[in-house]
Amino acid sequence: MPRSRLGPLAIESKLGDHPSTSSVWRAIHVQLKKSIAVKVFSAPFGSTPEARRLLADEWERLKTISHPGIAKCFGGGFEETDAYLAYELIEGETLSSQIERAGRLSWENALEIAQGIADALEYLHGQGVVHGAICPDKVIVTGFAPVLLDLRIDRFGSPFRTTRPPSIDQVARQPPEAIAEAGGNGNPAAPPQASADLYALGVLLYQAITGRLPVSGETMQEVRENVQSESPPTPASIVLQCPIWFDKLIMRLLEKDPANRPPSATAVKLALAEVRKRALSRTSVAEHTSSGFSPLQVTSQQDKDEARTLLGRGVIDLNAIEPEDEVPDNVVWHDQPWFLLGGLVLLLMLLGYVAWPASEASLRAEAEKLIAMDTRKALAEAEDEPLRELLVRFPDGPHAEWAQLQIDLINVKQFLHQLSIKIKNNLPIKNQGELLHKQAQEFSANGDFAKAIDKYHSMVTVLGDDPDYETAVNAARYQIAALEEKAAGESDAAKIIRARLEEADQLLADNQVVEARKIWYSLVELYGDNSDLKPLIDIAQQRLMENQ
Repeated sequence: MPRSRLGPLAIESKLGDHPSTSSVWRAIHVQLKKSIAVKVFSAPFGSTPEARRLLADEWERLKTISHPGIAKCFGGGFEETDAYLAYELIEGETLSSQIERAGRLSWENALEIAQGIADALEYLHGQGVVHGAICPDKVIVTGFAPVLLDLRIDRFGSPFRTTRPPSIDQVARQPPEAIAEAGGNGNPAAPPQASADLYALGVLLYQAITGRLPVSGETMQEVRENVQSESPPTPASIVLQCPIWFDKLIMRLLEKDPANRPPSATAVKLALAEVRKRALSRTSVAEHTSSGFSPLQVTSQQDKDEARTLLGRGVIDLNAIEPEDEVPDNVVWHDQPWFLLGGLVLLLMLLGYVAWPASEASLRAEAEKLIAMDTRKALAEAEDEPLRELLVRFPDGPHAEWAQLQIDLINVKQFLHQLSIKIKNNLPIKNQGELLHKQAQEFSANGDFAKAIDKYHSMVTVLGDDPDYETAVNAARYQIAALEEKAAGESDAAKIIRARLEEADQLLADNQVVEARKIWYSLVELYGDNSDLKPLIDIAQQRLMENQ
C-alpha cells in the first residue's frame, strides 16, 4: 500500500507472519496517538453506495462485540477506492509462529489454547456471529491467553474482502460441507455455520498437537477430495502423551457430518473442562483405554488390543499351551504364600516411597518442569506445591532464594495478565499500582519507551516500601528490564522515520520542496511528543526551518 495516511490513520508497517501477502498494517491514530491494526481492502468495483452502506453496517455491528478472547473492532472508513477496518493491536506471537518454531505444542498448551478459543466461540455464537476463518495465523497468544483476530460479520459475501484465491492450507481447514458447496473461487457459497467454526477448531488443535494437518494432498483437487473422504490418524496415535479424552474430542470435532460434531461451543467447553479434570488424575492413557474406564469409551476391539499392547498385555493363544501331566495345585494363585508375602513387601515399599518426603533438589526439578510449561495452570501448580514446599522445608537451603524469585515472577505474570484483561474490557482500576501500570503501558504502546520506563521507575520510588504494592512494584521492575532490552535496538518507528527522512531528502534533491515539507511536517505532528524519537524529529524540524 503506497500511501502513508488513511483517513485519521498514519500507516507504519505491515503485520502478520507473511507481510508480503498481508493486507493488515500497523497504524497510529494521529489524534488519539493510539497504535492499532488496520485491514485494508482495495475494491474499485465494490465502492458503490450500497456496498459502502453494507460495510458500515458491518463495522457498527463489530463494534458491539466485546470479549477478552477477541480483538476488538474500533470501526472503519473509506478513502478513495480503499476501505478499511480498524482493530485492536494485539502484541504477541501467533500460534502459527509457535508451531513453526517448536514443531508442535505440548497437549497441555494446546488444551489451554482450546479452552480460550472455545470460550470466545461460545460468546460469538451466542451473538449469532460465526468467525469462519479460524486458523493459527489468526490466533495470537498474549500472556497466557489466546486472542482471535480478524473478526468479520460477512467474510465471504462482502465486496470488501480478500480477492486472493484460497491456498491449499486454507482449503485443508474448510469443513467437508463447505468444500461440497464451494463456488468457483473456492469460497463457501453459503454463510458458514457454527459447526464450521468447531471443525476449524478441531483442525487447529490437531495441527498444534501433531505438527501437521489432518488431511494430506499435493494439489488443490486432491486436498478437496481428501477433506471429504480421508480419515486422519488420531492425535494419540502420533503423540502418545496426548490423553485419550482430548484425542476423542478432537476427532469428534473433525467429523465429516456436522450433525456428529459437538452440538455447540458450550458443549466443547464442558468437554475440555472434563479433559483437564481427568488429565489431572495422571492415569496413563493406555491404562484407561484398555480398561474401559475412560468416559470417551473405546468401542473398537482393535483399539483396545492396541492399548493392551502398549501395556505389554498380549493376547494369549490357548492352543499354544502344552498339556502337563502334573496335578495342579488346588490353591488359587492369589492365595499362594509367595504371592501374599510378595504383595506385602511391595505394599510396604510403596508406602515408604509415598511417605518419604521429596528432597530439595527433586522439588526444584519438579518446579522447573512446571515452569517450563508456561501455562496458567502449570505456574499456579508450581507456586502452590514444589516452590512453597521448598521454602517451608528448606528456608536456608541453596535453592530458597531461587524459589522465592520464581514465586515473585509468577505473581508478576498473573498481575500483568489480570491487568491486561481489565484494560481491554474497560473494567475499573482498583488502586494506584494498577493506574500507574496502565499509564506506563500507554506510553509503551505508542513506542515512547523512555516515558514508560520513567513511569515505572517513579512507581518503584513511590510505592517500593509499601507491602500492599509489592507485586505491582516487582511487575514494574520486570517491565523496566523488558523495555530497556527492547529500547537497546532501534524501534520499528525509528526505522520508519529514518526511511521517511531519506525519502524527503531525495525529494528535496529533486527540487520537490513542497512534497518534502509534507513529510517533515507529518513526522513532527505524529511523533513530536515521543522522547525516544526526539533526535530524529529534531532533524525533521531543522529541515522545515531550513526550507521555509
